[in-house]
Amino acid sequence: MTITLAAARASPVVCAVASALVLVAPAAAQALPEGALRVQRVEFIDRQGFEKPLVAATIMVPAGWQQQAGVEWNVQQRCTRPHALRLRAQAPDGSAAIELAPSEGWGQATQGAVGDCPRAPWRNTQQYLAAWVERHRPGARWLDYRARPDKSHPEQRQAFGNGGGFSQRMESGQALIAYNVGGREMRETLVANVSFLQSRFVIAGGQAFESMQAQALGVLAWRAPAGTLDMKQFDAVWDTLRPGPEWQARINKANAEMAADNQRTQAEISRINAATQRETMAHMALRGQIRAQTQREVAEIHNGTWRARQESNERMHTDNVRTVREVQAYRDPRSGGVVELSHHYRHAWQLRDGSYVLTDNPSFNPSRDIGIGGVELDRTK
Repeated sequence: MTITLAAARASPVVCAVASALVLVAPAAAQALPEGALRVQRVEFIDRQGFEKPLVAATIMVPAGWQQQAGVEWNVQQRCTRPHALRLRAQAPDGSAAIELAPSEGWGQATQGAVGDCPRAPWRNTQQYLAAWVERHRPGARWLDYRARPDKSHPEQRQAFGNGGGFSQRMESGQALIAYNVGGREMRETLVANVSFLQSRFVIAGGQAFESMQAQALGVLAWRAPAGTLDMKQFDAVWDTLRPGPEWQARINKANAEMAADNQRTQAEISRINAATQRETMAHMALRGQIRAQTQREVAEIHNGTWRARQESNERMHTDNVRTVREVQAYRDPRSGGVVELSHHYRHAWQLRDGSYVLTDNPSFNPSRDIGIGGVELDRTK
C-alpha cells in the first residue's frame, strides 16, 4: 500500500478516539480491528528545572512499546528554549519507532550574527525539514511534503518608526521520506512546528538592518516498514502531545518576565536609534550648508565679485582677509594644500566621501556617530 501525505487527513475526533483507545483492556486477547490504534500515556518528567519533579508534557504512544521520555535542560542555551523534550518509543520487535528530537534554533542577519544562533538560510519549515533529513537521515529519499495549516499560527506584524518592524508566525509542515534498513524498505513521516521572527531596523545613515531568527520546536517522527505506516495513527499520536498544566504555567511566567525585559531593552534601542538619526540629519544639514557656501564662493569667482574684493584688499594681510570672511584655514590631508572653512566651529572633519563636518563637540567621531570614516583637520597659521 502506497501512502502519500496528500491522502492523509486529520480527523476532527482524533483526540477523542485516542483518549478512548487508551481504555482498551490490556488483557484483551482479540486482535485490534484494522486501522485501530491502542495507545498508552507517556509522561515527560522534568527533574531539573524546578524545586520538585513536574510533568512537563504527556503523549500517547502505541501500547506495549518500550519507551523513554524526559526533559533536558541547558541554561546556557540562548538561541532557543533552554529545555527540550526527548522521546523514543519502539515496537517490541524493533520494526517501528517514534522519536521526538530536541528543539533547535538558527538565525540570519544582514550584518553579523543573531545572538548566539548558528547561521542558516532556512526561511520556511520545508527547507528546515529537508536540511534536518540530510543531517539525521543521510541517504534518505524525499517523497512528499505538505503544509499543515491546522497546526500553524497566522503571521502577526508590529510596525514602528523609520520603516522598521517585527513579524512573527508559527509554520507547521509534514514530510515523508524513504530509506532501506538491513534490506527492509522503510517509510518515515516527520513534522515540525517552526517559529519565525523577522525584524527590520533603520540605523544611522538610513541603512537598514534585517534579521531572521527561527526556532524549530522539536521534530516528531514515526517510522515503520513500507506499507504499514498509517498517517491517521500518526496524527492521533501527534494530537495527544500536551504540556503539563503546572509546568507550563511556571514556564509561561518565566517567559513573561523575559519578554518584559526584552521589551524594555528594545524601547531603549529604539530611543538611541532615533537620537542617532536626529544627530545624523543635523550633520547632513550642516554639510549641505557648507556645500552651499562653497558654491556661492565659486559663483563669486566666476562673476568677478571675489576678484574685485581681493584686489581692493590686496594690501591687507592674509589672516585679516580670512577674519573678515569668517573662515579658518585647515590643512587638506588629501591634496596637501589648504581648505578654508567657517571659523565659528572649533573642530573640522573631512569625511571619506569628501564632505566636511564642523562641530564644537570635541568627542565627535564620524565613524562611530554617523557611520562614515573621516579625518580631523589641523588649523594652519
